Amino acid sequence: MNKTLKKIKQSTYPFIISRGRKYQQKNLPDSPIIIGGCARSGTTLLTAVLGAHPSIYTFPKEMRVFNRWNSSAEAANPPAPRRIDKLYRYLLFNRIPRSKRRWAEKSATNVRYFPELLAYYGQHLKLINIVRDGRDVMTSYHPVKPNTFYVEPPRWIRDIKAGLEFDGHPQVFRIRYEDLVLDFEATVRNLMEFLEEEFHPNLMEYHRHTPIKNARGWFDPVQEVFTSSIERWKKPAMQTRIAEIMQFDDMPILLRRLGYDVPADQSDTPTGGR
Repeated sequence: MNKTLKKIKQSTYPFIISRGRKYQQKNLPDSPIIIGGCARSGTTLLTAVLGAHPSIYTFPKEMRVFNRWNSSAEAANPPAPRRIDKLYRYLLFNRIPRSKRRWAEKSATNVRYFPELLAYYGQHLKLINIVRDGRDVMTSYHPVKPNTFYVEPPRWIRDIKAGLEFDGHPQVFRIRYEDLVLDFEATVRNLMEFLEEEFHPNLMEYHRHTPIKNARGWFDPVQEVFTSSIERWKKPAMQTRIAEIMQFDDMPILLRRLGYDVPADQSDTPTGGR
């Protein structure tokens, strides 16, 4: 960013914050929805589904508003997202359909900032933590870097632990990618109940109604859910990778806690793990 543009943005920051808050209170008054989860866990798919709902506005790409926070100057005040103006700028300068009553934002790293988000928004917030079998996550190739795995074990472990800290919290809903794919309607109905939204028919054909048609994390444009990526880790070509992954002591523990089966030969690592 050149210096002139940076100065302009800094000078307009208070105005954007003030106008953005007023716009949100008037036009998008219902609790915002913030989605988090380790990369390659289905955050984009879930955002596409939510975007098909007439009342929920989803941003077409990751805003990354909540991955940097200003520390509070006073102990009585919670920290604030450093670039909340990015979100408000988008709302102010883009056309938002009149039917929308709330916004939903997804960035994979949001799951690491659930404490800050809850402190900042208070009870006026819904958080979704989407999880996926780590063995499938870590055998997923990078969409723009051929032959490179997108996620390494420490990242998955860190993000899963961060999300599990909020299991049972009334404002946090944990959803499994596999449930979303294999039992779509029931899973989305449960999600709508948590969000206090009606189950709209558009959700069953989200790929036709969502504004999220393409995304950096997808190899192809949006389409109906498919099951071919579930238990990809069982393929013979992935077994070397799986052996590397399961060397981490936390892997079998976290997989079981999330409800995934762990074969006996993956339960214990002869080297003692990491």
